[in-house]
Amino acid sequence: MKRLIGLVGWIAVMAVFAVFSSLLVGCTSLKEGECKRDSHCDGMAKKICDKEPTEAKIDECLRASKHEMWICYKELLDAEIGKCMRAKDARVARERYLRKKSGKCEDADGDGVKAGDACDPPIDCDDGDKAVRPGASEICDMKDNDCDGLINEGMSRCVGTVLGGKQDPVVQFMLTLPAGVEVAPNGEVWAVDQHQVYRIDKQGKARRFAGSNKPGNDDKQGKFARFDKPRGLAVDVSGNVYVAECNNNCVRKIDTEGNVKRYAGKCSSEADDTGLDKVGTLDQARFWCPIDLAFDTDGSLLVADMLNSKIKRITKDGKVEHVAGRGGKEDENGYIVFGNSDGIAKKAEFNEPAGIAVGPDGTLYIADTKNNCIRKLAKGRVTTFAGVCRGGTDKGGHKDGPASRAMFKIPQSVDMDAGGGVWVADTGNHCIRLIKGGNVSTVTGKPGQQGYYDGPVDEALLNEPWTVSVAKDGAVYIVDYGNYRIRRLAP
Repeated sequence: MKRLIGLVGWIAVMAVFAVFSSLLVGCTSLKEGECKRDSHCDGMAKKICDKEPTEAKIDECLRASKHEMWICYKELLDAEIGKCMRAKDARVARERYLRKKSGKCEDADGDGVKAGDACDPPIDCDDGDKAVRPGASEICDMKDNDCDGLINEGMSRCVGTVLGGKQDPVVQFMLTLPAGVEVAPNGEVWAVDQHQVYRIDKQGKARRFAGSNKPGNDDKQGKFARFDKPRGLAVDVSGNVYVAECNNNCVRKIDTEGNVKRYAGKCSSEADDTGLDKVGTLDQARFWCPIDLAFDTDGSLLVADMLNSKIKRITKDGKVEHVAGRGGKEDENGYIVFGNSDGIAKKAEFNEPAGIAVGPDGTLYIADTKNNCIRKLAKGRVTTFAGVCRGGTDKGGHKDGPASRAMFKIPQSVDMDAGGGVWVADTGNHCIRLIKGGNVSTVTGKPGQQGYYDGPVDEALLNEPWTVSVAKDGAVYIVDYGNYRIRRLAP
C-alpha cells in the first residue's frame, strides 16, 4: 500500500512539473505579438513606441497609448494561441469574424462583384445597382460609382460631396454644423465643423486635427483643445493653421503638431469680453466675432471683424491694426446703425462683412453680407465691386449681368481663382456666383431654391452655402451648411 501511495505521489509531482514546464516552453516559444493570455501583452505599447525613430516620437506614442488596454485576442475562443491587440481593434476584429460567419456573400445585381457581411471586406458598396461597384467608371450622378467613399470626384463641371451628409448612406462621415473650408498651399483641404477642425488629405480621407465636441477656449493639443464655433481658416506655407473664432472673439493658431494657442485677442465668450474693439499688441487687441481670415501679399494676416464691421490686420511683427471700415454709428434715437458708403478705407462703411479674399495685386475683396454686395479695397479706398448695396436681410435679390446692376442676397464668402475670377457664396440665394470681366453669373445652384442634389453644375442644388475656397486646379470647395456637407465643384 505504501509503495502504491508513493507511486501515485510521484506521478502527481511529475504531472505538475510537466504542466509547469509546458507553460514555460509555451511562453518562451511565442512569436512577437502572439499570446496565450492577457498578461503576455503587457508592455506592448512600449514595444511599439520603442520602434519610433526619435525620443520625441516615443513620448508622443506612449502618451497616445497609455489609456489603451491590450488584450490577448483569440478568434476561436478555445484557441491556444492568440494575438496581442488593442481592445478597440479586437472588437472590430470580432465583429468582422461574426459577419463572416453569417455566410452571405453574393452578387445580387449581377455586376460581377459580390457583396455581403461574409465578404471580407464587403466589396460592392451597393449590390442593388449595376452602376455601382469597385472599378466602375465614376459618372456625374448621385452615386459613389466606384465605391471609394466619394461622390462625383474628378467629373468636370460636376458638383459632388467630399465630406458629410445626413441623407446619403454612402457618405459615412457625418457633419453637425459645417462652417468653414480652406484649401492649403499643399492641396490639403481644411474644414470646420461646429467646435472641431478637420484635415482632409489628397485621397479624400478626413480626420479630426483639433477640437472636441464641447465648446471652450482651452489651449491644448489635438482633441483636447477646445473651440467655440470657429469659421474662417488660413493656412501658411509652413502648414500652420489660423482660425477665426466668432464666439470666442479671437484668432487661434494650430501648429503642425496640433498644438492650439491663442494668437490675437482675448479668447473669451464672457459678456464683459464681447462687443470690444481695440488695436495694439496681440494681447491688447480685441475683436467682436472675427469670422474670416486671409493672408495679404506681405505675409500679414487680414481679419474680417464682423460685428465691429471693420477689417483689421495682424502684422508679422505682432501688432493688430485697423485697415478699413468706420464701424457703426449712433443715430438720433440712440441706435447703432451701419451704412454702405464708399471712400477712404477707414471712413468707408460696411454692414457685417463676413468674407475676405486677397488678389495677387493686393486688392482685398469683401463679402459685405448685410449690405448684399461685394466691395473691394485698393490703394487705400473702398469701392463697390459688384451688386447693389442695400442694407438689410430682406433687401437683397438675384440678378446676373453687369456687376454694377447685379444683385446678391446675404453673400457670406469670397475667394479668387488663378484667372482673376471672384467666387461668391451667395447664401440667401442658395447658389454660387462668379464675378469675372465685369459680369456676374450663376455657376451652380438654383436661385431661391434650397435643396440637395449632386450632379452637373446646372442641375445641382445647394442649401445655404456659407463658404467657398478655390484650389490651384480650379476646383471650388463649398460649405453647404444647410445640407451638412462639404461639396466640390470640379473645374
